[in-house]
Amino acid sequence: MVLAGGRRRSWIKKLDPSNNRVTTLAGTGRAGFKDGKALVAQLSEPSGLAEVGNGKLFIADTNNSVIRYMDLNQAEPDLLTLELKGVQPPVPRGRTMKRLRKRLSADTQVIKVDGSSSTEGNLYLRISLPEGYHFSKEAESKFNVETEPDSAVVIEPLGGFLGPEGSAMLHFKRSKSSVSMGRVNCKVYYCKEDEVCLYQSLAFEVPFEEVIPDSPPAEVILQHVVKPKDSRGNLQLPAAPL
Repeated sequence: MVLAGGRRRSWIKKLDPSNNRVTTLAGTGRAGFKDGKALVAQLSEPSGLAEVGNGKLFIADTNNSVIRYMDLNQAEPDLLTLELKGVQPPVPRGRTMKRLRKRLSADTQVIKVDGSSSTEGNLYLRISLPEGYHFSKEAESKFNVETEPDSAVVIEPLGGFLGPEGSAMLHFKRSKSSVSMGRVNCKVYYCKEDEVCLYQSLAFEVPFEEVIPDSPPAEVILQHVVKPKDSRGNLQLPAAPL
């Protein structure tokens, strides 16, 4: 038996070498966060698998920042989240700005906004959902900040969680008057009423133009309405009994 995680499709599949048959073990193919029966549960870019014996499979659920597990000995296994009780959290690293990554993941939607030529100001994150959807309470939506060059502008906080209505406020202050770029990355977890939960990766690109002396503090709005992806084109292989 060969197991594989689908980073682009957010599922776990099994290949039987004896007949080359591929079946789905867990996930729906759409990114999200949901425990339960494996075939209706959701993951987001599972990137690592480890079978530890007795049929136990552990999964690194990358975008949800958790470890998931399932018992392959069960006819209809559950996909659950591992609780790390008694484990000390990692020691925080120094508060340094992250340098802008050149490449983003394929599923990230990039939103370009009008920047600022002021020496300081606020960035207002405002993420909205369509009617009938709400932000997940199990997996909190969050953000982090990157800049290029890394010493030209300071944006705080460097990361955090979105408020219940999908909002957050950040403050920027420029240490250099030259052109620079900021990026606010968001991981948005949202659900349809009594149905499936979904995931969307966003990246707001904020250009900082050359400073104009004596410019008043800027107020830059980073807003976006998340639109659920149409899953009618998604190909999902039927699952076969283990």
